[in-house]
Amino acid sequence: MSNFFKSKFFIILAIVTVLILILMAVSTISTDKAGFAGDAVGTVMSPVQRFFRSVGDATGNFFSRFRSNSSYREENQQLAARVKELEEETRELYALRNENERLRGLLSLSETYTNYEMVGARVVAKDPGAWFSAFKIDKGTVHGVRKNDTVITDAGLVGYVYEVGSTWSNVVSVIDSRSAAGCIIERTGDMAVVEGSLDLMNEGTCHLSYLSREAEVAVGDFVETSGLGGIYPEKLLIGKIKSLSVDPQGLYYEAVIEPAVDFERITEVMVIRRQEE
Repeated sequence: MSNFFKSKFFIILAIVTVLILILMAVSTISTDKAGFAGDAVGTVMSPVQRFFRSVGDATGNFFSRFRSNSSYREENQQLAARVKELEEETRELYALRNENERLRGLLSLSETYTNYEMVGARVVAKDPGAWFSAFKIDKGTVHGVRKNDTVITDAGLVGYVYEVGSTWSNVVSVIDSRSAAGCIIERTGDMAVVEGSLDLMNEGTCHLSYLSREAEVAVGDFVETSGLGGIYPEKLLIGKIKSLSVDPQGLYYEAVIEPAVDFERITEVMVIRRQEE
């Protein structure tokens, strides 16, 4: 230990320490003008002070940015939650608007077909597949629904009731292969038959047959029920001619009918109650 105190390193360290203490003491003396010692202290201490000030500023800026980022994250989370709420409200409003339009359309049917008694119903189940070729509704005998009652929407003919329970009914649509209806071409008055087809059902269309070769019909002509056949009332819109051709025997025209009803998106229908026989 005694060798350490006698070493050059200790002597130099002691001298430097004493000089720093003297300079610090001199720097505390209040004068109007800095002397040599004060200037020397300032010269020595300024870089050190600048260093620690820059370190302090950097540290302060870091924590300030950290607090700002935390605040931004919290604000973004609140905004994201609000956006989600607004999206849900928008979807609900669209659903209510669409339902209101459908129900208003169904209500107008009662005003149009004043000679018939009608029952509103909701679709509760459907056969597998994209198209509503057959489906179940939530009205039955307790609501006055009977077998072979006509089913419509505000767009046109849907089909008929082929099976009925106390609080439900099964409906076959005009695109189903079990369906057939007498029809008339609105523009020309020519008579024909509209039938469901297995080939066309998956496309949401149906088949028109037995149309006279003398008929002056064209693609785009509207097709309505004729009232013949014992099921459907007359003048219900079925759809329009999508394509026209001649049958294989060359005896009649036949056509593909694009229904007026969108058989992908049926949700509510009206049942026209048959008159008591």
